[in-house]
Amino acid sequence: MVKEYDLLEYFVRHPNQVLTRNMIADEVWQGSFDKFTNIIDVYVNYLRKKLDRGKDKRLIHTVRGIGYILKEEG
Repeated sequence: MVKEYDLLEYFVRHPNQVLTRNMIADEVWQGSFDKFTNIIDVYVNYLRKKLDRGKDKRLIHTVRGIGYILKEEG
């Protein structure tokens, strides 16, 4: 749960900015895991399920091949 909060905080501090997986790993996990795992994707999915539940608009978007961005659809 702590990592989810840290990840959400990182997104909120950088709205409308594409965050690469390396940026997220360095900031949220301080690079302390195997970067070849899908842990970032798993935690982003946890956040999406919580943030988007019952909503028409998504907040966290995938930027294919790069990372993620927090912004309203539109």
